[in-house]
Amino acid sequence: MNSTKKTYGYVIIVVVLVGLCLSGFSGKAHAGIIPYSVIGPHEFQLPVGDDIPKNGLPILLSYNTYREEGKAWDGESGTRSLFANINKFAYVFKFDAAPKVGFLWEGLAGFASATGKDNRSVTGMIDPQTGLLAWIKPTKNWVTGLEYWMYLPVGDNELSGHSWNHSFAFVNNYVLGNFTFDGDVGYKIMGDYKNAGVHTEQGDVFFANLVFTYKLMKNIEPFVKYDYQDSGSGKDMATGVNTSGNSEMAWGVGNHFSLTDKLSADLWYEQGFTGRNTTKTNAGYFKVCYVF
Repeated sequence: MNSTKKTYGYVIIVVVLVGLCLSGFSGKAHAGIIPYSVIGPHEFQLPVGDDIPKNGLPILLSYNTYREEGKAWDGESGTRSLFANINKFAYVFKFDAAPKVGFLWEGLAGFASATGKDNRSVTGMIDPQTGLLAWIKPTKNWVTGLEYWMYLPVGDNELSGHSWNHSFAFVNNYVLGNFTFDGDVGYKIMGDYKNAGVHTEQGDVFFANLVFTYKLMKNIEPFVKYDYQDSGSGKDMATGVNTSGNSEMAWGVGNHFSLTDKLSADLWYEQGFTGRNTTKTNAGYFKVCYVF
């Protein structure tokens, strides 16, 4: 049972931070967070079979990020800074009919506070999300799965994306000795943006994320990560004029802490190194996971 708890203690399930649509601030460059940029070490190191309790496994997670949004790759940024706190409840379970497949339902809610270039700030609830993840373990070292998220546009007006969106991601984890790899490749289907008389067709988003971790000893587990997104162009439905897409690639460094068998945390800094028509990533992240 101790080994089972140890495995669970390392599990930190993914959340997709929404690309916050800061509709209250004007600017030439889009503001947003790269999808899945919050994934950290052991993100997809998930249990299967007998490692999942009969009554399931509840998990509580808190994701926090502070971002300097004042600089952009092209054009101007209408935002000075952004703080977001996102909390998620996840529930791992299995079906007797498919004992070698693991499942996870997840629900997310949170708030954000953004400050514009004019020092005007907005604070409120971001769009909630709900999703499902299913995975298998082809070998003792490899986990692979598929994750789905639905974005519900019911957050506060100036922080909501004002569109029904859906994302799909192919996720993987591989462990070799003290080395751990986590990664995903995904596609986000963007619904039409509708708010205050504005109707815009939004371009879909391709994204990919990689995390490479090496464990030196307990609580000294440094990692490096890479995040990428490319958003397609859209269209103003009133005028028929095309709107530009955007892209960014960022990298980060940090450390994973295995505090107890049930509690773990990640701390890292991330910076964009190439991009187009979006704000430059300059952010700190702190994530906590507690397994009941």
